[in-house]
This record gives sequence, C-alpha cells and structure tokens, in this order.
Amino acid sequence: MMSRRAFGLLICFWSAECVSAAQSSPPECGAPVWKQEVLADFSSNQAGVAFLDDQRLIVYHLEPSGQLSSRTSHEISSAFRLRVRILEVRSGMVRLTKDFNARPHGSAVQVTTGGILINTGEIVRLYSTDFAKAQDLTLPAREGDMSITSTSPTGRTIMINHFNPKRNVSRLDVFDAGTLTLKWSWSESPRLYDDYSISDRGIAAARNAGNSVIDFGHPTWAIVGKGTGHCDGNAPTLYSDDGLVYGCNNLIAASTNGQVVMTEALPSGDEVSARRAVAQERHFIALALKTFEVKKHLFNEANVRVTALRIAVYDMSVKKQILAVPLDPLPKSAYDFALSPDGSKLAILNDRIVTVCQVPLANSR
Repeated sequence: MMSRRAFGLLICFWSAECVSAAQSSPPECGAPVWKQEVLADFSSNQAGVAFLDDQRLIVYHLEPSGQLSSRTSHEISSAFRLRVRILEVRSGMVRLTKDFNARPHGSAVQVTTGGILINTGEIVRLYSTDFAKAQDLTLPAREGDMSITSTSPTGRTIMINHFNPKRNVSRLDVFDAGTLTLKWSWSESPRLYDDYSISDRGIAAARNAGNSVIDFGHPTWAIVGKGTGHCDGNAPTLYSDDGLVYGCNNLIAASTNGQVVMTEALPSGDEVSARRAVAQERHFIALALKTFEVKKHLFNEANVRVTALRIAVYDMSVKKQILAVPLDPLPKSAYDFALSPDGSKLAILNDRIVTVCQVPLANSR
C-alpha cells in the first residue's frame, strides 16, 4: 500500500523540485481586519481559535465554573466549563455562546465537514454548527481513560486516539466526518502521544526511528525523514494527503514518500514550534516560530528564554512564506492561531486578544 515510499528517500539537492527558501521578508499584518479583547476574564492556559467557515470564527477557553465536580461524570457537574463563542469574521461580533462542563485537561474544539467536534476531556461529540444536534463518539471508559481527537486538513476525516496513561497502547478509530461511518479501527503499541497529525489517508508521527507515516489500518510505518535538532517542532504535520512539514532550526517540507521538496534555514536563535494550523481548501500552513536567547553561566545551567514569537504562513504549492505576524506583547498564558478554509484570513489569539489578519493570496502565486 505504501511501498512507493521505499524509493522516495532523496536528499534535497538531488531533486530539481527542491526549493531552498532564502526569500525576502514577507509582509506583516499591518492593518488587521479587526483586533479586540474577546476573553475578558481569561486566566487559563487552555484556549484556542478555529474557523467554522470563511464567515465565522470559533473562540474557546476553559474557565472555572464555581461548581463542585461529580465523580460519576463531569456532565452532571464540573469545576470547569468550556466556553465556546462564535464570532463574525468580518466584524468580530459575537453571534453565539455555548458552555460545556469539562475536565481540567484535554479539552479541544475542532471543525470538520460534518460539524463542530468537541472533546471535553472525557466526552467526545460532533455538534451541528448551531449546537442544536449532537452525535456521541465517546467509548465506554475505564477510570483514567483519555481521548485525543484529530482532524485531517480537509476536515473530512476524524481520528480518535483512546488510551490510558498507565498502558502503552492506543486504540485508533477513524471516522468519515460527514457520515460518522467508522472506516478503520485498530491498536498501536507503543501508543501515540501528541506528536502526530492525520490526513484523509493516514498518520504522520514522530517515532523512535524518525518521522514516519502509515496508511490507516496498515501494519507498517515507513520513515520519511529525521528531525533536525531537538525540539517539539520536529513532530510532522500533514498539510495534505502527500505533504508534510517538520523541523527545528531548519524548516523542512517533504512528501510522504520521503522526498524533501523545501528546506528553509531559520535565522540564528529561531526555532519551529509544534503548534501548526492548515487551511482546508488550500495548501497553506501556519507555523509558530520562536526566537530564543541563551545566557550561559560559569557554574550553573544556561538560562533559555523566548524573546520573540511570530506566526508565519506558507503557501506550500509554491514553497513560499507569504505572511509573518509578530506576537507583541508575548503571550503570558496562552496563544493559538487558525487559517480560514479558503486561506484568506489568519486568526491569532494572544491571551485575551483576538486579531484577524488578511493573508495576501495574490503574493503567493
């Protein structure tokens, strides 16, 4: 099923298609569509943004509920709630707010072609875009069981990673997001942690031997490349069925058969973060790039701190960075970002503030 990958491990300079991305500085978000405080009482580090479509933006965060938690189920009562807001992309006006009881860890909101996928740390449900209807994707759980939800770049595929931290096994269930038909179900050992992503065809993950890919339900992983340095940015992110990116001080784009198609050396002190976002309808990917300062001491360990953070958008169809947005000030608690389905907008959450930027599509061609 994936035997073609055995022939694809090519070094970058062997390929005429490989791009070494030494480019002029891309434009910044000089005049955002809007920028405003959305999370007035925000004090958590669990918050995020996601585009529901090109006209609507989801902003969510975890907050204390003021209630006691039920030992039976957090749906009965919980000390935390996941608050989900839907805003107009054009104006920033809040159109809908919905609260969900949640556990203190593991909450996530993701958008699929079938609706809004909400994981409250224990319960996984797919909601209609107005939250009027819901379909349960939760498995019968034992104490300590957890679930991580993933969606493909197109939003057409959902994968749920069921695991217990005390056991080194993942049960992986893959659904069609439109029909919720179970397409594949199998177990993986060692289990998958957070260092993976999915497409409509398979999984890319950081395994012991290197960044590897596997088709859904297939028994064998194929190595597509080694990480560059030691950082969480080495976790591979699929931006299509056959393309992924990873890297630390070098950003590498490769095909799922192992052919390197782009290498970009970052400025000294810069590093790729694991946080990524993709556009559903274009081969656009947004990355968080951090700048570190290292202070060495004679008798103590060196101090490392982040001095700058920017969100860079790449058009992978032309292997080019088309937008770079510095986060100023640096986030104190949480940050997140998302691309609209058509790739024309970038939304950035920086603590309480949400900014929507226009992505220069014309410059990507």
